[in-house]
Amino acid sequence: MESLIDRNSQEKIGIDSLLNRINPLSPYGKVKKKDMPVYKPGQEDLLKTEYNLMAYLDNYYLDRDVFSMLNHVKDITESIRRAEVGEVLTVVELFEIKNFAMQTMRVYKTFRDNKFYDEIRIESLLDVISLLDPAGEKLNTFYIYDAYSEKLRMIRTEKSQAIHGIKTIKKEIKDRIQKDYSVKMSLKGDIYLNKSEEDLIRSLDEDRRLYCSDQTVSQVVFSIKNTDEMDCLDNKINALKAQEEDEEYEIRRYLSREVGRRSAKFRKNFSAIGKIDLVLAKLRQAKTTDSKPPNIIKDHRIEITNGRHLKTEEVLARKNRSYTAVSIKLDRPATSITGANMGGKTVTLKMIGQIACAVALGLYVPAEACTIGLSGRIFVSIGDEQSVEKGLSTFGAEIQNLAEAFKHVNDRCLILIDELAGGTNPVEGFAITKSIINYLSDKHSISVITTHFDKAADIGVQKLQVSGLKKIDMRELEKELLENPGKGMDIITDNMDYHLMPADDVEEVPKDAINIAELMGMQREIVALAKKYMEGK
Repeated sequence: MESLIDRNSQEKIGIDSLLNRINPLSPYGKVKKKDMPVYKPGQEDLLKTEYNLMAYLDNYYLDRDVFSMLNHVKDITESIRRAEVGEVLTVVELFEIKNFAMQTMRVYKTFRDNKFYDEIRIESLLDVISLLDPAGEKLNTFYIYDAYSEKLRMIRTEKSQAIHGIKTIKKEIKDRIQKDYSVKMSLKGDIYLNKSEEDLIRSLDEDRRLYCSDQTVSQVVFSIKNTDEMDCLDNKINALKAQEEDEEYEIRRYLSREVGRRSAKFRKNFSAIGKIDLVLAKLRQAKTTDSKPPNIIKDHRIEITNGRHLKTEEVLARKNRSYTAVSIKLDRPATSITGANMGGKTVTLKMIGQIACAVALGLYVPAEACTIGLSGRIFVSIGDEQSVEKGLSTFGAEIQNLAEAFKHVNDRCLILIDELAGGTNPVEGFAITKSIINYLSDKHSISVITTHFDKAADIGVQKLQVSGLKKIDMRELEKELLENPGKGMDIITDNMDYHLMPADDVEEVPKDAINIAELMGMQREIVALAKKYMEGK
């Protein structure tokens, strides 16, 4: 992303409000999000393919099998890597691989049948399922099945017989002891006696079939001793367990090798699942923000119909206030936007930048419609750019950033400048603003500059102006302010018209700043003088 726009500029135009809403469900989708491509001029066809893929996957937006698969697949990339280099996988790893194969096969046919988008085509893993489910149980479990090895089956059978032999001997002893002493033994073959039962304790203590396994202040516990035959069977079981572990290890080595041989299919599916997940996450973001697919063109121009800046819209929504969508057409190298503070000029700049970035990332855009050509770089100069480390003034830091941007003015860039030269005196500020606007008027980039200097743009520059309070009945507005003391700023903001209009058509420069000052209670004498100065008197 930083190859398109630096991180500081990303923060200024609110890219986080786009990206934070994109939430893939699977670990593979999250990796894809981190590696989202940035589309540059010359990659228009690739971008169109991405939007076509989004339209295709919109049909599966609510598919339960797809949703379940994305929610349940685990990250097995490390296990596949280990198998690929010849390491032996654990039983848990083999279980997770089997689970992955079963989950992907739920949607295998869904995406196998698509004829246009190889990047979301899932490879069949039926062979992996058969490998890890030799008994054909189709259960979401895994263990080392007897079916893997006749030797393993024989070892386990012999071990089971030895365990059963010990249980049989122990049961026979248990039954005789219970009969001999008229006592009740636990399932494990233990006798719990109160210490007051001294005669019985003495008798059991002398019985060679038993031994005192535990005692407390009030209780004595007797347990069955192992016989020589039981000890022999125990030794046999331990030996068989060691053989079983050796055989299971050989089987796991075989299974790991077979999984490793299929690593290419797994990696293809990791990528396909990640892509499906990311695109569906982008679609969810588009639906929650009412965003639409843009029309991609190869020319370098931008036309936005009723565009919105998502971060500002979110802030206003929390205050139960509505957002005014703005339309703008940028088909000339330079555009100047004038208007008073509170007129939304900065938000419009951010909206343009945010939409341009959204398109470069292959996202839908928060606008009713958008026709746009890709930009190679996006430069943003908004707000206080003061650099404390370099000891530069606000104006100096701003000019430094702009000088860097202007090195690329013929490289098909988008340059967004807010309140140019606002940090210097008005006379010099006007001169610098006018010279920069006119400098940009014949370059190959698209530049949008907001300014208070109404006459800074010459012929060849598109001149726009915020409508502001132009269409408002000032008497009615003043009456509303008087009836609602303390709510002046909110009322003025609610009545502000943020739409843009051609400045060439304006008969006189709007006096929004003076009008706002008057409405907010500025002394009438000051307001009257300001109006005279505006008229050149």
